[in-house]
Amino acid sequence: MIQVINRALNILEIIAHDHNKEWGLSEIANELELNHGTCANILKTLVQRGYVEQMGLKKGYKLGYMAYQLTASNEYNVQLINATKALIDGLANKINETVILSHIKNGKRIIVYEALCNQEIQIRTTPESTAYRATTGRMILAHYSPKELKDFISIAGLPTPEDWPEIRNEAELIQSLNDTRKKNIEITWNSNHVVGLATPIFKKNKILASLGVYLPDIRFSKTERNFIIKEMLQTTEQINNKINSNLF
Repeated sequence: MIQVINRALNILEIIAHDHNKEWGLSEIANELELNHGTCANILKTLVQRGYVEQMGLKKGYKLGYMAYQLTASNEYNVQLINATKALIDGLANKINETVILSHIKNGKRIIVYEALCNQEIQIRTTPESTAYRATTGRMILAHYSPKELKDFISIAGLPTPEDWPEIRNEAELIQSLNDTRKKNIEITWNSNHVVGLATPIFKKNKILASLGVYLPDIRFSKTERNFIIKEMLQTTEQINNKINSNLF
């Protein structure tokens, strides 16, 4: 038995025993009869990898996003929806366009939450899409680390011409994603005259999801564009502030 792995798993099991509770360092260490320094070092690694979250400086620990991903649990999505729903609904009402919250799972862009507009012509996005085709998927991939992106490509492959016609090889993919990473917002147009906008949602400087707005290009004049971008960036900032506070 490898001792450090065994200890890390014991820590995860302790925290998972009551995942709504904030577990203190001393509480975890004493429960497992671990040296406090050793326990702190293991927790630091688990936090860095996303399996545990520290709720604030000198505060307790809870299970992180990656722990829920291992079991394909929807509970983390519920937390995310609860934290963002009011802000997303507010944005949809202000701009009167469809707004979605997406993440990537198993190589696909998955819609976590969708707020519809009341326009006569509405853009409805599919619940699941290739990450390369979706504007929100591209925004999330743009904020992957080089290793995360390499792992993603090894699973999903490169974009097909149908998913991303402008990308012909891995070098072009990386360059395009690097360009997107430098922006606060990504805007795309497709052959069906649909405009997609996407902004990044972060948890402790790690990409968590993407906020998206979709509308027909006939409703994307310069005035409408400036208004939608302003409101979208403001909502994204509010979501990021809330997610990175102790309220999430």
